[in-house]
Amino acid sequence: MKTHIINLDLPPSERWSFLSKYTKEVNELIQCYLNDFTGAEFIFEGVELYKEQFVSESYIQEIQSIAAIADFSVNEILVANLYYDVLKLYFGCTAFATWNGNEMLHARNLDWHTDQNILSTHSMIFDYQKEGETVFKTIGWPGFVGALSGIKPQKFAVTLNAVLSEDQAELALPISFVLRDVLETCESFEEAKIKLENTPIICDCLLLLSGTKPNEKVVIERTPKRTETRTSKEDFIVVTNDYKQLKNGQVTGNILQATSCGRFDTATKLLREQEVLQEQQCLEVLQNENVMMGITVQQMVFNVNTGKITLICT
Repeated sequence: MKTHIINLDLPPSERWSFLSKYTKEVNELIQCYLNDFTGAEFIFEGVELYKEQFVSESYIQEIQSIAAIADFSVNEILVANLYYDVLKLYFGCTAFATWNGNEMLHARNLDWHTDQNILSTHSMIFDYQKEGETVFKTIGWPGFVGALSGIKPQKFAVTLNAVLSEDQAELALPISFVLRDVLETCESFEEAKIKLENTPIICDCLLLLSGTKPNEKVVIERTPKRTETRTSKEDFIVVTNDYKQLKNGQVTGNILQATSCGRFDTATKLLREQEVLQEQQCLEVLQNENVMMGITVQQMVFNVNTGKITLICT
């Protein structure tokens, strides 16, 4: 798996310069995202004002540098980076954190509709560094500057799962930018938890956050207006695509929601029945026929205590 260093000591406009070697991949991915916005073109009408009010100059400069080597405008690349916040119906996931007696293992399937398997084949690990030292790592794709899955070694890991509520969307930072900000600025599990519980967000999400101690594993359930944090008295905690703490009306969903309870129950049963001590055993849970979906594109395990990443692209 390709790993690329993002040097945070460089100006934002220079951090992604290596993508000049991946112009084809960037263009394919951006086009793939934008294809799914058919029928939602209204998002482009307000993107300029949204960009001015909510997106930091640092992110804008990073996106401008990507636009300079791609076939797409700054606003098109920004909209592609808003994919989850606008079109989370395409986005699923099963995730869990489990304490093996010595270390916290944070595992997840990333389930995301994609054409021609390009989200799998173009996956990369990004190692964000300052002064030559790793600050945090994310698993993503060229042209995507936010975070859906990330780890701050020896501190915490966080992953995003999709969910739907009846609450109205708000104007705020994209959730993938919130996650990157948390990975970059927070220095502990508790600090990350507080920020993830309280930072304004555009839309609904479920956030699995794990630390380096047995009790440091929570699912933060969010809508734009409400927050509940779910804990677990067991050695593990599981999350799929439905709320367990927040009250939520019946929302007409899709296959991700329709299979959510089944995947949750299967993963919970497997984690109760067998000791999960190593990364390979985490992957075996993720690869169970009642957990893994046909749209699974990444399977990952973060060892929060050591910072090791195990990644399979399916």
